[in-house]
Amino acid sequence: MERGLRFVNGTLSRGYHCKALHLQSVILVGPRTTNQESLMTAAALAISESEFESNNYGMVAATESSVKEMLKRFKVEDGEQQDCMVCLEELGVGFEASRMPCSHIFHGDCIGKWLQQSHYCPICRFEMPTH
Repeated sequence: MERGLRFVNGTLSRGYHCKALHLQSVILVGPRTTNQESLMTAAALAISESEFESNNYGMVAATESSVKEMLKRFKVEDGEQQDCMVCLEELGVGFEASRMPCSHIFHGDCIGKWLQQSHYCPICRFEMPTH
């Protein structure tokens, strides 16, 4: 949560636009219980993960061919360390990373999954091809 807030504040301070996506939440009302497993089971029944993931909020994926052609894989070198803005984990020296045409870098798996859902760079909204 803290890294996410730092990212948003840093993005806004650099003059970039942010767009918030509406997320669904479920509030369960029932008898007071200390059995956390029961609460987790009830929450899972209220909204399934697959139902949540299948709703793409109108986003369009980038084409597989553009991802293969336009993303450049490389090893992170000294001075290039930063956080992957998809998973918010550090891209340390020696990590395998992917660079988008807009020059932003991410873990290869992270940006690959991101581009299967959205054709925009998660930082600057550079548009990858959709057809």
